[in-house]
Amino acid sequence: MQRTIWLLFLLVLKRGNHTQQSDDNGVLYLSPTNNLQNANDEAIYQYRLNLQSALKEILSDLPDTRKKKIRQALQEALAGLTGLNLAITPLAVNIGNIKKQQTELNWQLKHQEEWKFWAAAKVQKVWESTDVLIVAEVVSITENLYNRYGLQLRNCVGDFLWVQIRFNQHLKEILSKLLSPTSELVHATEMCPSIKPKKCRKAVRNALNVLQDAPQNLHDLWTQSDKIKDSQKQCNLCLEKTLDDYAEERIELEKQLERIIDEYRESMTTVQY
Repeated sequence: MQRTIWLLFLLVLKRGNHTQQSDDNGVLYLSPTNNLQNANDEAIYQYRLNLQSALKEILSDLPDTRKKKIRQALQEALAGLTGLNLAITPLAVNIGNIKKQQTELNWQLKHQEEWKFWAAAKVQKVWESTDVLIVAEVVSITENLYNRYGLQLRNCVGDFLWVQIRFNQHLKEILSKLLSPTSELVHATEMCPSIKPKKCRKAVRNALNVLQDAPQNLHDLWTQSDKIKDSQKQCNLCLEKTLDDYAEERIELEKQLERIIDEYRESMTTVQY
């Protein structure tokens, strides 16, 4: 009976947490957006590597390029690729900072896993000291605490999650539109030594024409990422306050549970006499 009560309580808490993402280390609300953010972070990293590699190649080829149209094409490509690199670099820095803060945010969210086992331990202690009816009352009290603060945690991250997911979806779309024309531009510069100068310049300009809005789009994303940081900051502040409030209320609840046990023992002593 004792083991059954304890297991049933754990199952109640687990059902309350059913819609949340979790892993072996605890509760994780942010898994979906983390996965998307990590994919974007990797895509930006690879994109910047490709840009920097292409820039080095062009800078290496330019001194030995004598044909005017090819030289002009390479210079235009150099300017275009440099503009992309300058636009994506601050965005990459912001995303890196957001990712670091995400680790702290996840750590705060995982406290709820500890809450679950704390509550189960308290129920176990009351069961060992009282009777079934009082245990049922304690289950209700501790479950209420767990659910209330679990809901507050979800509310803290709700707005941030929505902003974060929309931003990362937009970022993914922009990055996917950049890859093909950037590759075409790089390919055009690589082909220039082996094709006619006029054809070289045309290929480079066609690729640059497709990319003409890319630097501004990346700059706009950088501006949006600043708003993400602000939203994340508010989320962290909300989580910190919720955890502090929970800690204070849990201390009071522990005192209440001790009183329940003491009152039960006193009542049993009175009955015996």
